[in-house]
Amino acid sequence: MRILLLLISLLSFSFCNQEDWRKQMEAENQKVILQVEKDHKLIRAYASKNSDWVKSSKTKELAVQNFLKEIIQNNSQNDYYVSWDEKMSVIFPNTLGKGTLLDTTPLAEYKKVLETRESFAITEIKNRIQGKQYRITSIDWEKPRIYGDIIGHKPKTIKIQIDNQVIDLEQIKMVFGTKSGYKVGVIGP
Repeated sequence: MRILLLLISLLSFSFCNQEDWRKQMEAENQKVILQVEKDHKLIRAYASKNSDWVKSSKTKELAVQNFLKEIIQNNSQNDYYVSWDEKMSVIFPNTLGKGTLLDTTPLAEYKKVLETRESFAITEIKNRIQGKQYRITSIDWEKPRIYGDIIGHKPKTIKIQIDNQVIDLEQIKMVFGTKSGYKVGVIGP
């Protein structure tokens, strides 16, 4: 009988903990949902400012060329890769609700994910080019994608020649075009 009572009390205790765990998870989920809603309001507020790039290129091919030159020769990505402010004012208002991670992730977490992907991509590009002279031999583009007031141009392949070898550069994922010009907007490993 004692064993039966002990077993019943252990089982009821474990169910209580499980219920507490579920309530705790639901509370955490609500916090995330509220933060995402708050972040979406912030993005919509940026959209009303009708912003554009601080600096851009005249063509999408030139955007790729300028971006590569900037990260290889200048060791920066200040002018020809979108800044966080440009993401907030140009890209995010136009891509919000289009099925990206931005739709369900708080901005602080989304920024961390983007920065990590960007860091890996830049490292990979530098490792592929290794400071050598290079030349873009061709860029093959997918069909443009319309995101509100901006157009996304996704490279299928970017071929660059280093010495006598032609390699594919896969880290540039999207070039965005606005009324003022083109800028590399998404990079990743």
